[in-house]
Amino acid sequence: MTLRKAYSRPPRKWPCPNPEPARATMRGALAAEVPKDQLVRSESYRRWVATLPCIVCRIEGYTQAAHPNHGRGLGQKASDLDCFPLCGPRPGHIGHHTEHDLLIDMTLELRRELEHNYTRRTQELARQLRRPELSEAA
Repeated sequence: MTLRKAYSRPPRKWPCPNPEPARATMRGALAAEVPKDQLVRSESYRRWVATLPCIVCRIEGYTQAAHPNHGRGLGQKASDLDCFPLCGPRPGHIGHHTEHDLLIDMTLELRRELEHNYTRRTQELARQLRRPELSEAA
């Protein structure tokens, strides 16, 4: 039996330099170069969308305001003005909102196309009804 020599790591240099000032400078430079779209948050608009029938099956009473799932980061929602009505779970059906989010029976490309169409149709209805949120955002 032979014994191996234990590997020894070179000692760390303490204290470690603080990388935070450099990161903050990089973040500031990137934010200045790439402006983010202004996200509109409007509880009244979301509540109004939730009163509409589901845009897929036209059922009433189970609708939720669904946000598109593209153009956002992890844990971020799209603008509330882009949401559209999809039904939530009900007895015997998981709901089109869940099916849409989980890509059930659709591809990612189809979901993006549907989101665009649903958003456009919902905003057209909002403009016809002269919803104040859309006139303020313009």
